[in-house]
Amino acid sequence: HYGDMTDGNGIARLIRQIKPTEVYNLAAQSHVRVSFDQPIYTADATGVGALKLLEAVRDFQESSGYEIRYYQASSSEMYGEVAETPQKESTPFHPRSPYGVAKLYAHWIAINYRESYNMHASCGILFNHES
Repeated sequence: HYGDMTDGNGIARLIRQIKPTEVYNLAAQSHVRVSFDQPIYTADATGVGALKLLEAVRDFQESSGYEIRYYQASSSEMYGEVAETPQKESTPFHPRSPYGVAKLYAHWIAINYRESYNMHASCGILFNHES
């Protein structure tokens, strides 16, 4: 399926058509350097796109009675400059790029939907790794 994270109506239509039991949000404008050249698009696709996806999931759950488990792929870029290594979940966030800020918004809005709407919304903070 094709989805555009800047198109909330299209996202909602896909959720209604597919009727997923799980949604993994790995979508983003994911180039840190590009985020400085395209900060508005980065915020819209990466940060507000997560909100649009969460809202589509919430709306579908309320209208259908189905439960959808939501996973937000957060990023180590949310930490930005850090005072401690390795980072922990309790390490303060200090993003240093539009990408890091957008991922932080997506992270916090998932937590907000979990707490405000009693949705199953989880976040995982992903780091670069060598394979």
